[in-house]
Amino acid sequence: MSISKPTSLPRGAWDSHVHVVDEEDFPFAQDHAFRPKKASLGDLLKFEEQLGTDHVCLVAVSVYGTDNNLLLQSVRHLKGKGRAVVSIDPETISDQDLDEMQALGVRGIRINLKSTSQNKSKEEILTTLRSYVQIIHRLKWAIQLHIGLADIEKIASEVPKLGVPVVIDHLATPNETLAPRLQPGYTEFMDLLSRKQVWVKLSGIYRFSKLPELDAYVLEILRIAPTQVVWASDWPHTGGVAANPQGDRKAVQGYRKFDVPAFIAQCKEWCGEDEALIQKIFVDNPRRLWQYEGED
Repeated sequence: MSISKPTSLPRGAWDSHVHVVDEEDFPFAQDHAFRPKKASLGDLLKFEEQLGTDHVCLVAVSVYGTDNNLLLQSVRHLKGKGRAVVSIDPETISDQDLDEMQALGVRGIRINLKSTSQNKSKEEILTTLRSYVQIIHRLKWAIQLHIGLADIEKIASEVPKLGVPVVIDHLATPNETLAPRLQPGYTEFMDLLSRKQVWVKLSGIYRFSKLPELDAYVLEILRIAPTQVVWASDWPHTGGVAANPQGDRKAVQGYRKFDVPAFIAQCKEWCGEDEALIQKIFVDNPRRLWQYEGED
């Protein structure tokens, strides 16, 4: 993570995808796939102050499984100025648990098939989606999916029927060996976006740093779906399984170095320096997605 120069963001700007990590006070799940070092709420808030954002959406990180205690404690400290996306077990979660989370600022659940290296079939993914929708539908929470672009092909026909917002992490994490327009899932993804049936996070581009035609991909998304894109830093930039020292999942790993101000500048360039579009992806869109009606 890096702060190289000041940024200029509109008032009320959101960072819609960040994590907090504290293994000492909040132990990881026993089967954690990697071991990131501490990234506290205090560290996060210092980072966001330097960027000039006013709000964050805290997102469940895979090493905690369905333990949301650190996440909920953190969003509580934000005193209504933030939102959170949790990881739950639809078989065991209670309505009381959900209502308490709602009161704290939770507005979504995350299904992470990418970090956990799951390769589910179309029917398995759809069954999973439906089981979560049954639990969260009354709250109108979002389902946030950390999946690959190719997986969108599997779920595209079902998404319009779910009845809750669907958010795709990190520009749908395309395979970096091929231009997105040539990949399975691209056509379906663009169709869903154009119909306003999914949201997408403009984030995590270092996850596919060698992607051909990245500019064209982002520009097409912004062109067809300017009201469905939210910006995010993906702080503190976890390395995941691939960054395990000597392949040891129990060895503590640091974070990737990523120049966030440079990324913000790049995003503004993708917006053509259009202040109205910049306002949408940093302020207006996340306010709608995260159901935030408070003051900035």
